[in-house]
Amino acid sequence: MAAAKGTKRYCLVTVGATVGFRKLTAAVLEPDFWRHLASHGFTELRVQCGPDESWAAAKVADQKQHIPASFSIEVFASRNNLLMEEMVLCKAHGNERSKGLIIGHAGTGTILDAWRLDVPMVVVPNTDLLNDHQTEMAQHLAQEGYATQAKAELADLKDAVDKSKLLVEENKSRNPPHAISSKGKPAMRLWDLVPEDVQKEQNQQMSTD
Repeated sequence: MAAAKGTKRYCLVTVGATVGFRKLTAAVLEPDFWRHLASHGFTELRVQCGPDESWAAAKVADQKQHIPASFSIEVFASRNNLLMEEMVLCKAHGNERSKGLIIGHAGTGTILDAWRLDVPMVVVPNTDLLNDHQTEMAQHLAQEGYATQAKAELADLKDAVDKSKLLVEENKSRNPPHAISSKGKPAMRLWDLVPEDVQKEQNQQMSTD
């Protein structure tokens, strides 16, 4: 999906609030990745990189001559509410924004927020974390068709961007819109199955997972 002229398209990369994921941050700050996003109609790359903010900002500054035309990059440590301040920008909004993409670690808070916004997601497990607990989650999501899995490597991330577009189209045919009943009861979505206490967290501060 290419963004229409004058329409913004956001790609948000998030690594979590407290633990950095420099390997992922480094991969998405390669000029070749920027060009790949731009070729898919993306106009904005926003990278939440936790404790690596200063390093990431310097990396972007050193390569600013390679930033594609009509493409902007912003790096930041965190937000008070990542969902409402950043993730929502990846949701389509009239002629202002087309549907974007979220690339993130396989943290449950990030995944639930992406689902609730109906934004496609690439999950990148941080294998350096204790017991490598994110890999199993990422594999399950990919197998069920809820997200695209990738490694924190440039080539794999570029391929995942391509696959995420195909996954969106596949899910449209696999899960066509349900007809609304005469009583006006909306169809249940995946995130409606989330426990109430988890739902309440969605409008609070960014999950530390």
